[in-house]
Amino acid sequence: MKIEGRYARNRKTLSDEDQLKLSTSCVAIVGCGGLGGYIAEELARIGVGRLVLVDGDRLEVSNLNRQIMATELNMGQWKVTAAQERLRNVNSEVNVQAVRGWFEAEKGPELFQEVDLVFDALDSMHIRVELEKVCHQMDLPLVFASIAGWFGQVGVSLPGDFSVLRLYGKGEQGVESTWGNPAFTPAVLASLSVAEGVKILVGRLPALRHAWLQVDLQTMEFERFEIQ
Repeated sequence: MKIEGRYARNRKTLSDEDQLKLSTSCVAIVGCGGLGGYIAEELARIGVGRLVLVDGDRLEVSNLNRQIMATELNMGQWKVTAAQERLRNVNSEVNVQAVRGWFEAEKGPELFQEVDLVFDALDSMHIRVELEKVCHQMDLPLVFASIAGWFGQVGVSLPGDFSVLRLYGKGEQGVESTWGNPAFTPAVLASLSVAEGVKILVGRLPALRHAWLQVDLQTMEFERFEIQ
């Protein structure tokens, strides 16, 4: 890995040792829509060595407004396949594994066998809770985010915390389908998620453990809440 070229601008933010840790890390992203697509792209650009992308959906016209993997030329393509192709052009040094299918708890041990960190980019509250449970059973940290309209939430759940269960355990479905999403909301929340995830991968403490950040892009207010 040559840090002088592709990753030169990461320096002073990330040390050479940090960059090496990222290059040998494996990250799973569950859900490759608006949030997941931006997360995958940022992780590839920053130099995470291996990405496991999990999604069972195809691209459609309504995705064009916010999903970075969607273009007018790839409508109908599986999202994970579109992501794999795009990321190959972004950073050919990254090994991208495309898993075409919806996340199921019983598949977790196989999917996450070599994974160091998981990102939750889902919109089903029930599946989010199941994903957290699997991550904790496998001693894996989880970064979670949700988006709707001008608003978003992001947090970190380390093994044993069960922050997702406490925050979303009573819900069945996200409100994205009701409030919609412009392009900027998933981009912002994905970037916040990646910032927390990179800290975990290089051995720093995340800021949002036992907490979640509420983001209001209409008023530009960011407020941190403790998860009891």
